[in-house]
Amino acid sequence: MDIFEHIAAAKKANEPLVLATVIESLGSAPREAGARMLIKADGTTVGTVGGGAIEKLVIDEGVKLMHTATPKIIKHTLKDIGMACGGGMSVFLEPINPVPQLFIFGAGHIGNVLSQVAKMMDFNVTVVDNRAEFADAEKLPWADGVVADEYSQAIKGLSFTPSTYIVILTHKHAHDFEVLEQCIKQPHCYVGMIGSKKKVATCMKQLREQGVGDDVIDSIHAPVGIDIAANTPAEIAVSIAAELVQVRNAQGGSEKVGCPSSA
Repeated sequence: MDIFEHIAAAKKANEPLVLATVIESLGSAPREAGARMLIKADGTTVGTVGGGAIEKLVIDEGVKLMHTATPKIIKHTLKDIGMACGGGMSVFLEPINPVPQLFIFGAGHIGNVLSQVAKMMDFNVTVVDNRAEFADAEKLPWADGVVADEYSQAIKGLSFTPSTYIVILTHKHAHDFEVLEQCIKQPHCYVGMIGSKKKVATCMKQLREQGVGDDVIDSIHAPVGIDIAANTPAEIAVSIAAELVQVRNAQGGSEKVGCPSSA
């Protein structure tokens, strides 16, 4: 299997990669320009950019870039990093991220529309509801996954990553808080919860009373969505989708956008 087949397989499995490409090779460097290596999240590799100290530096930098959207060029004179062959190398590191994962808790009117819009915006969408009549794959054919279970159990079965987006839209305030309380302990880059300002204030107060730090609380998007004076379920879903895209696109900037975990 060549590098590009590995990239295709990783995308299918929703796994992040970093592609390292030698873009400059000077003197007696171990690989010529064009040499490629894939770096996986666990630090294992496919291909090589020359071995030794330069490859270790490339792998370490590649792992740091995992789950970001910002490429990087690293340049080294090989004798300065202990390689006797001399010369120098420049390596371009390019993150190859999977389709961003979105968990929607609540398959009611807003969740239903949001799942459709988010799928059109290239999110991998999983909808969760504790009501089997709502969490029905036939009613949500565009969703990549549909889970009908109690929320606490469903969360245990989901795979959260630092690039996971979470939107909480259940049909009861108690369920919203239950899901929020558990999800902020999981890796994620975005969590948003629907609710009035009064409801949101009450939930944040409860979290503080449990010892959750202000850095985590301040990272929660609540009330969820961009203010577009939305009234209907479709309008609210659009406002939420717009916020998701805003956060996702901001990840391509100079700073990584992310939410801290209280775990």
